[in-house]
Amino acid sequence: MKRLLSAALAGALLLASCGGKVEYEPSQLRQEVGTSVKPLEGKEREKLEAVLRAVFPPGWRILDLFAVPSAEKPYLKKYLVKVYSPYEHVVWNRFVWTTAEGDLLFTKTYRVANETVALILPKKEKEYPLESLRWILDVERIAVGGNLPLTLTPGQRPVYLVWNPYCKPCFDRWKELIEEALRKKVSLKLVPYHGVYYPLDNLYALVYLLWKAQSTGNLYSVLNEYYSSAEDFEDFLTRLKEDAFRGLSEVPKEEFNRIGFLLKEVSKVVEGAKVLVVPTSVLVQNVEPKLGLAEGFVVVGRVVLELPED
Repeated sequence: MKRLLSAALAGALLLASCGGKVEYEPSQLRQEVGTSVKPLEGKEREKLEAVLRAVFPPGWRILDLFAVPSAEKPYLKKYLVKVYSPYEHVVWNRFVWTTAEGDLLFTKTYRVANETVALILPKKEKEYPLESLRWILDVERIAVGGNLPLTLTPGQRPVYLVWNPYCKPCFDRWKELIEEALRKKVSLKLVPYHGVYYPLDNLYALVYLLWKAQSTGNLYSVLNEYYSSAEDFEDFLTRLKEDAFRGLSEVPKEEFNRIGFLLKEVSKVVEGAKVLVVPTSVLVQNVEPKLGLAEGFVVVGRVVLELPED
């Protein structure tokens, strides 16, 4: 088998060296699902669902399966899968293909034409589902009980940003984010996060910033002093870490321990909600604090005040 493979590769290389070199460009082919899809039922659904559970990442939850007319090859069966990813907080729409007998599965298919290799995807690849945000009420409870400042801008519609000083997109978008929040009357709140994958510098900077914000009563002014005056992200981090190391000597030990404990409690709540990425934007749509109910959208890895269209 190895000899045959080697010979085939050698022949292919020889042909390539004799002829003109062709370089293919990667791209995407977005296909409309259309109205001819049919919900998958019965044993066909059971088998496909079982197979997909074996190959999809752990935790992914299959929400629905549809049979789709195959525009690729008539001997391939094509399906649309709706699957929820709890750590990305999105519903992915995916095409998969099987042979007629169901003994081969293709989770990705590319169309090769005109010197392009196009990954075939549904036109609407991603959806943000309305989720329970009861955990954000727990964050608020911890913050209020511990006098932990969270609010950056006053407003009517709450948006939370899971954040820490190592968030480069937060630095990049700082000025326009504040302006947009004020213009749209968004109550922008920061959820300070320190996880095991961040250095201790992150924790020290958070304690220092929150202690200063408690003292001045204004989280925005404390942060803006660093964000607005830094030449770049590296300068921002360097100056903040230097100030934190010097300034922590002024923080009473009890306050350091108290704020550190509150940060640990907030981070436990955030991780319990399967939010492990900074930044993550939490867009609250409906909230009933007295009933302990809240719902909205979670946008992982982006700094946004509105639900993205993609």
